[in-house]
Amino acid sequence: MIMREMGDLMENDTIFAPATPSGGAIAVIRISGPDAHSVLRRVFSRGNEKLEHAMLYHGGLISGGQQVDDVMAVMFLEPRSYTGEDMAEIYCHGGPVSLAAVIAAISAGGARLAEPGEFTKRAFLNGKMDLSEAGAVMELIGAQSSAGARAALRQLKGGLREKIEAIQQKLTRALVIIEAGIEYPEEDIEADIKRDALPLLKAARDDINGMAGTFKSGRLLREGMRVVIAGRPNVGKSSLFNMLLERDRAIVTAIPGTTRDIVDDCIVYGGVLLRFVDTAGLRSNADEVEQIGIERARTAAKDADAVLLVIDRSAGITEEDERVFEALDDKPLVVLNKADLPGKVGVDEAKAVFDCEAVEVSAKTGQGREMLMDMIRVPEAGDADDVVVTNERHFGILNAAARSLKAAMDAFDTADLDCVTIDIKEAWDALGEITGVTATEEIIRSIFDTFCLGK
Repeated sequence: MIMREMGDLMENDTIFAPATPSGGAIAVIRISGPDAHSVLRRVFSRGNEKLEHAMLYHGGLISGGQQVDDVMAVMFLEPRSYTGEDMAEIYCHGGPVSLAAVIAAISAGGARLAEPGEFTKRAFLNGKMDLSEAGAVMELIGAQSSAGARAALRQLKGGLREKIEAIQQKLTRALVIIEAGIEYPEEDIEADIKRDALPLLKAARDDINGMAGTFKSGRLLREGMRVVIAGRPNVGKSSLFNMLLERDRAIVTAIPGTTRDIVDDCIVYGGVLLRFVDTAGLRSNADEVEQIGIERARTAAKDADAVLLVIDRSAGITEEDERVFEALDDKPLVVLNKADLPGKVGVDEAKAVFDCEAVEVSAKTGQGREMLMDMIRVPEAGDADDVVVTNERHFGILNAAARSLKAAMDAFDTADLDCVTIDIKEAWDALGEITGVTATEEIIRSIFDTFCLGK
């Protein structure tokens, strides 16, 4: 097997770790490395029967000459394993006593406890996956919604790598064209070079910008959409918060200023994680403690992906409502609450006053909830089957590559062809940091340090 030349990143010892959370009925222990099968034979008893690749066997887990658990085990031959090395997995009971005995037995059998992410790091170094696919493993594990899981799975299946490699191919073709002109300057074909290479650079830059443009929706798929509920005191913000969550989460009273700090909770709706944030009512005559809550509310609204401006429909639109609206950076979705009471303002009037969408609801009865939920829109790219950029590191790399390509395109008119190739190679190398082709050891270590034990 050809391993990547990454200095001392590749360890040749045999590692093990639990691959499942503690406390479950069943625990899975992974073993990987050159002595993985020997370690398995030392701790797993099934007579003299030879174990076959990817076959599940029943037997006893032996420690100190005694059976300590009744287990199942499976053996994988390299390179047909997750890490690309010889591997084994033991499925034991998940109780703390039996699990501790299994771990002690494997350790005594010659394996060391793996570092976080070391299995996936070995898979990357052995060419089983690229760096973007490796990162997608943790995103899939940590996904909090089906949409986020689908986005991670598309990357895990190589979708991002394919896009990056397609862009790099365009850059390689452009480099071949330009370097031919550098090699044979006597031919005086610079105009032809620019004619043939510039469209490739422009297409590559457009592709990069298109991918970078998916980051906002991709981030929302991964982290959830932050929806802040704002408004003056006593308009029913906390009641609306509880209604949207369909459970009592925030304290509700008729006393203005009850909510003095940020309260948040989340639900999954339409496959997307929505993180609702209840805030203190915005008003000028607040005491010191409430004023702190108000400042936090303003900050939360500025950082929000969407803002719900709650208006008491039964009281009409007040000057204080308008001041709250003016304090918001972006246009909110106006929520006319208390639709169960006689109203002094309707949807059309609210639209005219605030120049934004409005909806009537009753936080008390639940009226209008589904309509409101449907109006909280996640950017369209979040629903697409195409690959979206969910990682901030990838987003930064794409922007850097786009800047390098712009410099290369500008250099056609202001510098010699050698300068053009330098900028193109910078863009190519930057893109390679996403897949790992040009990633440094420091980058690789920093990525896998964020992984959990057993992956």
